[in-house]
Parts: sequence; structure tokens; C-alpha cells
Amino acid sequence: MDTVIDEAALMPKAGALEALHTAVAAYNAERGRVTNTLYVNMVLLFGGYVVLAGIFAYIAFTEIDKDIVGIVLGLLFFGGTVVWRVARAPSKRFQQDLRDRLLPLVFGFIDEVQYGHGVEPRFMGRMPGKELVRRDRSEHGDMIVGRHEGLTFTLSETELIAGSGKSRETTFKGLIFYFTRDEEFPGVLLVARKPNTVQLFIRDLFGGSTMPLVTSSNPEIDAAHEFRTDRPDAATPIVQGALAKALDYLSTEWRGDVVRLALRRRDCFMLLPSKKDFFELPPVDTPIDFDRHLKPMIRDLVALLAMAKLVSKIG
Repeated sequence: MDTVIDEAALMPKAGALEALHTAVAAYNAERGRVTNTLYVNMVLLFGGYVVLAGIFAYIAFTEIDKDIVGIVLGLLFFGGTVVWRVARAPSKRFQQDLRDRLLPLVFGFIDEVQYGHGVEPRFMGRMPGKELVRRDRSEHGDMIVGRHEGLTFTLSETELIAGSGKSRETTFKGLIFYFTRDEEFPGVLLVARKPNTVQLFIRDLFGGSTMPLVTSSNPEIDAAHEFRTDRPDAATPIVQGALAKALDYLSTEWRGDVVRLALRRRDCFMLLPSKKDFFELPPVDTPIDFDRHLKPMIRDLVALLAMAKLVSKIG
């Protein structure tokens, strides 16, 4: 499947483009003041803390009982992370404010577009659990909600976490693309990365899976994916037909890792592993350029929409 992207048609329209350039110009004009504040905070706040921490660390090693030196150093390290965050907070707020204003304009080709940050998407409560990916909680970054050519979707930067403390494990990090399909699957169909021996042991240790396995009859697809469903009769023709072809396409378009999918009635969840920040802006000391920093976001979203539309037609 070839995806042809008409960039000219997807660029913000005249009014939105003017507002976009105005927002970028205002940001670039204000950058100098924010950058100076950042440098001053780093030198005075964080630099001053480093000096004080060095003095306390010296006292801890020379004057304090060795049994509590580790506690003192741990507290100093924790204090350093807090001071670092406080010193960088103004520039972080400045960039987030820009994203709040810019991204709805950048993605103006999306109908009813909405942008959020750090908010749990509504679909999380409906997403299948451990058989798709283990998780005890989730953390969320940028989120885009909207509708494009009949496809209503939510795209969220998400990290899924299992366990806590020393046993904390990130089980997924990347994008979750949720949308509703025209075709309804009469049950649940899960497409996950095929577990290795250790992962399978851990999963079985915590209860295993109650859903039967089906296969695609394609050795390459089956080597990387595991298909589970509560309706093998309905899932088998889909898995061995359109879904296998779609996964073959997705593996060429998304090279980061194995794409996970979940179909539940009309709900579809597409999990795209990635370490990339898809809505990243340059550091505050770098001016924003529309072609370098904003156009790639449009291309990325269009490519993701093309993948979602392909999956939406499976049935």
C-alpha cells in the first residue's frame, strides 16, 4: 500500500497559517528573555545548590557517622533533582503554552481538533488488559483528538507501567491510536508481540491467558505476533486474510517495534512502540522554523492516519 501525501492540501489555510506564523514570531521574540532566565536559574539556583551539596557531602564524609552518609548523599541527590526541575520550570511552561496554541493550528486539517497534555484518554478504561500488554498504571504526554475523512480518533503519547519501586517495568512506550471502526467484530481479538520464554513464564505465573490462540498461517507474521480471541470462528478468517496483509504493511511502515492491535466490537486500539517524541519542539534557545519543526509533525500524523484507515477497513 502506497500512501501519497498531498502536503499542500494539508497545510494550514490562510487564516490559520497567519495565526500560526504570528504565534511562532511571538514565541521567537520572547525566547531571549526566557533563555536568559533559564541560564540565570541554572547558574544561581542549580550551581549554588551544587556548591552547597559539595560542602555538605564533604562534611558527611569527614564528620558524620559512616552509617548515615548514604542517607545524606541520597537526600542531597533528591534535592538536586528538585532544584533542577525548579530551575527549568519557566522554560518548560513557556514551551507547553506554545504547544497549547500551536498544535491545533498545525493540525488544522483535522476536523474538530482538540489538544491536551498529561490527560488520561477516555479510551483507557475500555482497552483490553494484560493479554494485550501488562499494566498497573499509565502516564500520558501529548494527545490529539479529532476526525479526518470519517475516522474519529484519539492519538495519545502513553507509557504503560507494571509494578512499582525496584520492580517497576515499562511494558509499553509510544503512541496509542484509538478509533472506531465501521465493521464490528463480535467479541475481542488481540494482536500482541509473541512472548519469549521468560515473558511467557511470567505471564503464566500471574494467571496466563484464558483466550484461545489462532494463527495467520504466515510463518513470518506468526513468528512476531500472537493472536488471541474469544471468538476463534469469527477471528480466523480475518487473521488469515486482511489482518495478516495489514500487519505485513505495518511492519514496513513502523520499523521501531511490533505493532499491537486490539479489536473489541467497534473499538480499535493500535499500539505503536516508539522512543520518539512526536510533538517535540526544539530547546528554548533554538528559534522555531515552520518547515524544519512543524511540517514533520503533519507528515507523521498523516502517515499514522493512513495506517489507522487501513486497519479500520479490516473485517
